[in-house]
Amino acid sequence: MADIPVLVDVLVQIGLVEINEGRLRPTKTGVRVATQDHQVGGILLAETLIRSGIFSGQIRRLFEVSEIDPTGSLVCSRDLAVGVAPQLTGILRRFSAVSFTDKLRVHAGLVSELDGFWSLLPMAVGPELDFKKDMGNRGELYSYQYCRTQAADGTKVRWVARDDETLGYDIEDLNYNPKRRIEVKASGEEKVRFFLSRNEWNVARELGDAYEVHFWGGVSLKVEAQEEFGKLTRRGYPLIFRGLSSLLDSGALSAVPTQYLVIGNG
Repeated sequence: MADIPVLVDVLVQIGLVEINEGRLRPTKTGVRVATQDHQVGGILLAETLIRSGIFSGQIRRLFEVSEIDPTGSLVCSRDLAVGVAPQLTGILRRFSAVSFTDKLRVHAGLVSELDGFWSLLPMAVGPELDFKKDMGNRGELYSYQYCRTQAADGTKVRWVARDDETLGYDIEDLNYNPKRRIEVKASGEEKVRFFLSRNEWNVARELGDAYEVHFWGGVSLKVEAQEEFGKLTRRGYPLIFRGLSSLLDSGALSAVPTQYLVIGNG
């Protein structure tokens, strides 16, 4: 019984049910899944779960430990796939485009589906938008996708902030030596203006040119992510600031202290 509220919240988040005047009722998608899913081997539910973003972390980790073969198919050892993405692996077995023997093989068409923006953008944690968090997720997703499209090997780009928010940066790109560490900032305004935490500031100073900031301006949570990503990249985003120390010293950027520690003298 204690799990029921959690289940209801998940069903609402993935768009299968909605709450109206305190009562639950299925959405159009929910009715379709409930009445037709069994006819297609569970594919409708699987697609809904993937597109909701509920498996965003597992999808990301699966890409990072897999290889893409010359046909565009994703290939990963069975044990490794189950280890990093247990629930996702179970869902994927419903698709005819997936084989699961000693290796997990996902054919190219479904790889594109998994790699879509809807599956990699983390699902909201509640019914109300956490604007700051959701804006941050948008920016990080955009930089993650941008770096992967620019990289010689996209599997070497890691969205590390999804697992650890204390590093002082959000993304690692292992295609470089030394590896690039990337802090991402997103704003609804186009003017370059962002905050760095003390940790981010210290890491930036320590890493020098191996640390960069990506700035995405004009971001709107009301626009579908994939559409907005295309528009923003065509406008020249992200703006990339590499080597903050030298940029500050040259005057290309300026930094203003915004916090003070106040201590009683009594």
